[in-house]
Amino acid sequence: MLLLLLACNSDSPGDSADPSAVQYNRDVAPILRDNCVSCHQAGAIGPFGLEDYEQVSLLANQVLDSVESRRMPPYLADASGACNDYHDAKWLSEDEIATIRDWVDGGLVEGNPEDHPGAPDPLPELEEVSHTLDLGEVEVAFAQSSDAYRCFIVDPGVTEEGFLTGFEVLPGNPEIVHHLIVYAPSDEAALAEAYELDDADSGEGYTCFGDARVDASMLASWAPGTSVNRYPEGTGIRVKPDMPVVVQMHYNNASDDHLDSTKVNLQIEPQVETEMLSFFWVDATLNIPPGQESHSEESVVSLSDFGVPIALNLWAVAPHMHKLGRSEQAWLEHEDGSETCLVDVPRWDFNWQLAYTFTEPVRVEPSDAIGMRCTYDSTSVDEVTNWGDGTQDEMCLLTMFVSLP
Repeated sequence: MLLLLLACNSDSPGDSADPSAVQYNRDVAPILRDNCVSCHQAGAIGPFGLEDYEQVSLLANQVLDSVESRRMPPYLADASGACNDYHDAKWLSEDEIATIRDWVDGGLVEGNPEDHPGAPDPLPELEEVSHTLDLGEVEVAFAQSSDAYRCFIVDPGVTEEGFLTGFEVLPGNPEIVHHLIVYAPSDEAALAEAYELDDADSGEGYTCFGDARVDASMLASWAPGTSVNRYPEGTGIRVKPDMPVVVQMHYNNASDDHLDSTKVNLQIEPQVETEMLSFFWVDATLNIPPGQESHSEESVVSLSDFGVPIALNLWAVAPHMHKLGRSEQAWLEHEDGSETCLVDVPRWDFNWQLAYTFTEPVRVEPSDAIGMRCTYDSTSVDEVTNWGDGTQDEMCLLTMFVSLP
């Protein structure tokens, strides 16, 4: 009722309100269009729309709380510049958050409808589609949980070795498709293990909470709000011929329609200037005691100790923990004692797993050490938690996308 009263008492488009007052159409709508509306519109995964004044004014306090706490937009890494700079960061500046706060505190002034920036531009499309991952029609079973994690083995039909330079995700049911990750099995043995998991599971695909559950590297990751993802110009990840991949789907039970038919279009080119590799940097010696509000595990390992004898260019990183995770940081420690922050995730959310691409690649020398710190809240468990793939286990992991200089 308070929200309704605020909306009713706010200035209408025809009012001669103070032009210096923060207004929805002129000041707030552009922020929401650029950072929120791609998910919060009809047919998308957002549970409500944020496309016009009526929708936003009724949810104004919730919107303000979400952006002040940085739960939304769901860009987990600190992109303020304090750690590093990333491409296409959906991160509200302090000024943008202050604008929304001033609008709410100022009475939800609507302003002139002609100042509204209009709908966001259509999501870009992939210039060239060479192959497609087609999941077919899937009926998602949620059991007693609001989330389902399923892996599907899909053959992209690649007959000659090439390099993945971009991909486009076409969610079949945008209301339930939360995120997906494409994994490339390391070899035939890993692929055979995936088929065994699939055969042993009675449902479509197989359950895969943490990752693909087989030895595999990450080819692509996606979350709502974007459609096309491109690797930095001139780079690509090698794709083996005649090798199916594993597509991990995270579904959220946000609709009565549980049918999905997601497709992933791939742009695979025969050659690239720079081959990019992905591998996992892990701290697998986790020993998280129960009943702790904040318990940290930290490791620092040099590349030379890890068996990397040459310098690397680091293009992107993707942090990963499970549901006890609360924050994760990764950094480089240089031989001269200085440090380079790679990623700082102050508020981990398992439901929003993203890869963060640097605006400029970070050079990593063999003498550098990689530090990683993961912090957990174990108050919900009564036993020690160790490393593992299961829902009850934990991880402290960083996917790294690198190339030779």
